[in-house]
Amino acid sequence: MTTQAPLKSPEPAVQQITAPLQAADTAPILDALALLDHRTRHRAIGRRLAPFGHYLAFEQDDEEWLVPLDSKVTHVGRADVRVEEQRVSRSHAILVRHGHHTRLLDNRSANGTFVNGRRIVASNIVDGDVLRIGPVVMTYRQVA
Repeated sequence: MTTQAPLKSPEPAVQQITAPLQAADTAPILDALALLDHRTRHRAIGRRLAPFGHYLAFEQDDEEWLVPLDSKVTHVGRADVRVEEQRVSRSHAILVRHGHHTRLLDNRSANGTFVNGRRIVASNIVDGDVLRIGPVVMTYRQVA
């Protein structure tokens, strides 16, 4: 009777050490008006002066500034509403207005799109909903 040596798994030729996976730093940025590019910031108006319409509201020093959503489809990121923040994708999210409804769509962003603290792929939004595009916080406003 012959005994066989136990089988050993082959050793890898090169042993790789990988860094642990860490979540991206996405602490919310509440005072976000300063992150808008100059063209978008120039379009912002004070809440008291806003005519009827749909807006994204940004805070700065406890004051709310409204950026009008003029078209039916608005890209938020580095497009129609341009946010200068490296964790915001080029076309991070899309706002679509249809009739009396507004829908927010995540556009395959790396750092996510959130409505009232919940990560979404697509969601209907209403006046007062808090939106977070990556780390940048804003509020959807309807002035009626």
